[in-house]
Formats: sequence, structure tokens, C-alpha cells
Amino acid sequence: MSNFNDEEDKLNAHLEELRKKHRELDTYISETFNNQNISPEVYRLKTQKLWLKDEIHRIETKLSNRATLNGSS
Repeated sequence: MSNFNDEEDKLNAHLEELRKKHRELDTYISETFNNQNISPEVYRLKTQKLWLKDEIHRIETKLSNRATLNGSS
């Protein structure tokens, strides 16, 4: 049971650190780009980039799962 609590504590500490970094990044973006107009083209490109990143992750996960299944057969 102690092992579970140690792991949970580590995960909670890591989660809090991620939240802190997220807030810092949000503040940085707001302060740096607050007074600049970002064109619709930039929004479109950022959306496309995010979609590509998500798709790459989905494919990598699928390939990893297949490799794991094939390795255990």
C-alpha cells in the first residue's frame, strides 16, 4: 500500500508542476503577443500543425500497439 501512496504523491507533484508550467506559458504568451493581431492565416496554420501532431501521435500509438501485439504472439 505504501508503494501506491508514493507513486500517487509523485504523480500529484508532477501534475502540479505541469500546471505551473502551463500557467507560466499562458502568461508569457499573453504578455508577449497581447497587442499583436494574428491573422486568420496564422490561426489556420497553427490549427493545421496541431492536427498533424495529433495524427502523428495516433499513428505512432497504433503502430506501437501493433508491434506489442505482434511481439507477444
